[in-house]
Amino acid sequence: MSRKVLVVDNEYGSRRNIAFLLREQGYEVDEADDGLTALEFLDKKKFDLLICDVVMPHVSALDVIRRIESSLTSTPVILITGHPELLDEKSLGHLPCFTKPFNLYDLLRRVKQLVDE
Repeated sequence: MSRKVLVVDNEYGSRRNIAFLLREQGYEVDEADDGLTALEFLDKKKFDLLICDVVMPHVSALDVIRRIESSLTSTPVILITGHPELLDEKSLGHLPCFTKPFNLYDLLRRVKQLVDE
């Protein structure tokens, strides 16, 4: 069974690099460039993992995470950000986070821990 990951980041290069690496590892990946598109994906599909940028247009990462938490799913979340100082301010400090720029293979190890183990 394919493991499904939603990658949400308004930075095209970052999103594409993450998606490419995960697809190379056999994950089924959907991509969203903002929080609104992420919510649309989450309404249509169940994901095994969400990788989400903290700062995005339209709908915030916090709103996306609240939607997941309010549903009956227990989808794990990994945050990525260029603004780590915002994590506590946005009540996101309890989630695993990678600060940009980060090593993609470190992210991949965390993905495997959350999805495959």
